[in-house]
Amino acid sequence: MRTSCVVLALVLLAAFVAPASAAFELRTWATPAAAPADGSPLCASTSFTLRSRLGGPFAGSAESTSFSLWGCSAYTPVEGIFFASVTDPLVVTLRWSIDYLGEAVGFNIYRSTSADGVFDRVNEEILDPDLPGVYEDRTVWPETGFWYELYVVRQDGSPDGFEEKVGFELASVTTGGRLVTHLFPPSPNPFRGETVIMHDIAADVGPPRLMIYDVSGRVVKTFAGTPEKSGRHEVTWDGTNDSGQRVVSGVYFCSLETGEKRETRRIVLLK
Repeated sequence: MRTSCVVLALVLLAAFVAPASAAFELRTWATPAAAPADGSPLCASTSFTLRSRLGGPFAGSAESTSFSLWGCSAYTPVEGIFFASVTDPLVVTLRWSIDYLGEAVGFNIYRSTSADGVFDRVNEEILDPDLPGVYEDRTVWPETGFWYELYVVRQDGSPDGFEEKVGFELASVTTGGRLVTHLFPPSPNPFRGETVIMHDIAADVGPPRLMIYDVSGRVVKTFAGTPEKSGRHEVTWDGTNDSGQRVVSGVYFCSLETGEKRETRRIVLLK
């Protein structure tokens, strides 16, 4: 039964008008009665997955009394190599190569400070589809572990195309040096709409307090929340006070307080 299902599935796959990057999942059962009544993919008999090398999205399905075949979002990542190294105290160099470039329009790199954390894109613009590829991440900070993912971008008609992950493994590094608590100058400054306040928090300090004061020393804005873990953080001030009201233009002071240490930066709010 299993062999016949495989043969039938392959014939059906050949008959499908689907892109080469389509991914399929096949579930089989011995009798129609064994099929799940609610149409869910779970069943008590054997199951296996047929996936293409490139992967990619696919929407479609087919069923008979002994099998069910449908498109799925899971896929095998593009085969290739991707690794990271610390080439300067605050520079991580990423290098990669893939087996098949095809119609790729470029690459995107994503980074997190946790292997299981949320990954954010590092590069602002799609990287050129050159092989071997190289990119320098100069936005890292000391004494921190970083994990990276690489995606190849292929054109599908949308402005940014669609992405396919390169490899299963993450590239990771740990930067050297010592992370110290520090408040960076807000940017932009002066500002009209919003300004970004970036700050580093060392591991050996108490819960930080980040506040905005006016020239009289009165607290205008308190950035409340759970104690931040060590690392680099940023908040955005939109020129409002704790009541959500827009404050008057003028000079203000941003203060970062951690235990006995206090660091202050001057901010100018324009009309």
